[in-house]
Amino acid sequence: MSKISKLLNQVIVGNVFDEPRIVENYSTDRSILKMTPEMVVIPETTDDVRRVVRFVEQLRKRGEKTSLTVRGSGLDKTGADLTDKILISMERMNHIQEIDSRSRLVRVQAGITLEKLNAALSLHGLTLPIDANPKETIGSLINNFTIDGYAGKYHGISHYVDCLEAVLADGSVLQTRNYNRRGLQHKIENEDDPESNIYRKMNDLINDSEEALDTIKEKPTIDASGYQMATQVERDDSRVFELTPLFYASQGTLGIITEVILRLEPTPSKITRFAAGFETAAGAIRYIERITSLEPLAVEIYDAHIFEQAAENGKELGLFAKRYNKGYIAIVSFDDNRFAVKKKLTACLNAIPDSAAAILETKENTKDFSRIRTALRSYLNNDIRGERLHLADDFYLPKDRLLDFIKHLPELEESTKKDLPLYGDYLTSNYSLRPDLDMSTATGRSNALKFLKKFAEFLAEYGGVLTGGSPEGRIKALVVNSEEDPKVHEFYLKIKEVFDPDGIMNPSVKLESDVKKFVKHLRTEVLEGVTD
Repeated sequence: MSKISKLLNQVIVGNVFDEPRIVENYSTDRSILKMTPEMVVIPETTDDVRRVVRFVEQLRKRGEKTSLTVRGSGLDKTGADLTDKILISMERMNHIQEIDSRSRLVRVQAGITLEKLNAALSLHGLTLPIDANPKETIGSLINNFTIDGYAGKYHGISHYVDCLEAVLADGSVLQTRNYNRRGLQHKIENEDDPESNIYRKMNDLINDSEEALDTIKEKPTIDASGYQMATQVERDDSRVFELTPLFYASQGTLGIITEVILRLEPTPSKITRFAAGFETAAGAIRYIERITSLEPLAVEIYDAHIFEQAAENGKELGLFAKRYNKGYIAIVSFDDNRFAVKKKLTACLNAIPDSAAAILETKENTKDFSRIRTALRSYLNNDIRGERLHLADDFYLPKDRLLDFIKHLPELEESTKKDLPLYGDYLTSNYSLRPDLDMSTATGRSNALKFLKKFAEFLAEYGGVLTGGSPEGRIKALVVNSEEDPKVHEFYLKIKEVFDPDGIMNPSVKLESDVKKFVKHLRTEVLEGVTD
């Protein structure tokens, strides 16, 4: 064990590891990168995180070129939870600190998973209505500003964060809260501590950056690049100043989130689904547009070509197999009470054109509806022709351009020599495509970069945003940074400097993409395990 690892082990309750067999387990996420950390720190308390950050700060002052990267469950698709320096894994900071069922609030450590949290909340008749990978941590959902499958109805993670606690680059703790104008003025004029200094500098920066903020506000509402939520720090409608929004999509570059207080919802009624198959994308979209007034929980849309390929692996769609083997499939979900659901499902059936096929979920065919997800998972993990990479996941596409995009998608398929069936959620306008590429060859790795750039250009023609459902990280930043308005990019750099003047927190993620470093860390082997 190195001297630094040993010293850190002496000052924290958690553990520090630098053995090759251990750090190798933290060298990949869901992205196309591989970076092996020098050491892995597994804290158990906020105080552990503070001690590690202060230790690193002292190393930096002595000239040591080191930095910190925070990691949740290792599910990031952009390489933002990887590093070749010091990695902090939040896997042991996974406890529920307090549940207030009367006020519908819960205080948790940031490393708790969505699955564990909702299992505990279910005993109180409560839930956090997020449809994401159950192994995602709450910290990751915030850091990646995940646009989940239920966000069309329940608005996503930002709607449920009451406040958060984060360890800053100097080891101090920031606890976010709402300040009215008088409270903010008192804090920045009469208090002298690291937290007040952050508020003081951000207040000045917001006041001095009107032009940059106006430019950001003109962008699509769904864009997780940079620090877009800076527009929500000072809200004119309520005269509130709050730093919480800056942490959405920040990817650990401003601080390490350690605790969160979340607002909750009552556990909804059982989710009931309805499937409709259409011969064309136009037919599917026309139908979906008609039923969105029914306020469904989610409206998933799939190119049936996905299921054709899944069938090659034996993952037939059961009841759906013969009636849904071409065109597009829409899966509509409702979570209202059973009387409302019955009324809405009747309306869905009445709206179905004669050329379409439709099935309502019942007790007898529930397993067939579940086959949709398992068939999708089979398709995503079919690497016969190459690994299906997370390069074009979670992009935003305006509803009024979706059909044009699909109509011209064969042009992109032809130019890239890739099959690119689309899937995603209509309500959130968040979609994905998965190109199959061989990362074990130099040609395959080169083609991955070419595909990303070509796809970004194609998407822009239809008003799409590459970072619609997740931020840029190390990968999409190669495209996003070059297209960003210079004054906006400069504004983002100033935000980063306010929180992290010495560049300790996850440098080279988001704002400082580096093609040479990126290429250096491209992985050459297929990811182990099942991806989605």
